[in-house]
Amino acid sequence: MMPRLFKCTIEVRGYELDSFGHVNHATYVSYLEHARWHVLQEIGITLQTFNQWKLWPVIARIEIDYLKPTFLGDLLEIDTQVVEHSKTSFVFAQTIRKSTESVSQARVKAVMVNEKGRPSALPSDLTHLWIDSA
Repeated sequence: MMPRLFKCTIEVRGYELDSFGHVNHATYVSYLEHARWHVLQEIGITLQTFNQWKLWPVIARIEIDYLKPTFLGDLLEIDTQVVEHSKTSFVFAQTIRKSTESVSQARVKAVMVNEKGRPSALPSDLTHLWIDSA
């Protein structure tokens, strides 16, 4: 089974630019988070769902490569896949593209934690939602 590919589109806004006129490097982290929330929304998981489970994903690691600059008005597509998961964590592979050109690539590790902030097992009804059933 293949990891399901999720897509999200965002347009670069003026307040995201740095003094050089391109998107500030830290903004890409926000774009990636927006896309991950988009994935959760698409598979029907909300903050209320996490609250019911009494489990929440916490970002433990982000590795990001900046490949090309982006500018005001650029339309960016963010591809997101869950490419690994263990008992308590999962890893997203995310690519930000402008047209067909990759501008950034990232790997983001999230750990599921309980109310005490301790790593906890992923809910069983979560992991199957990341797999492409086709």
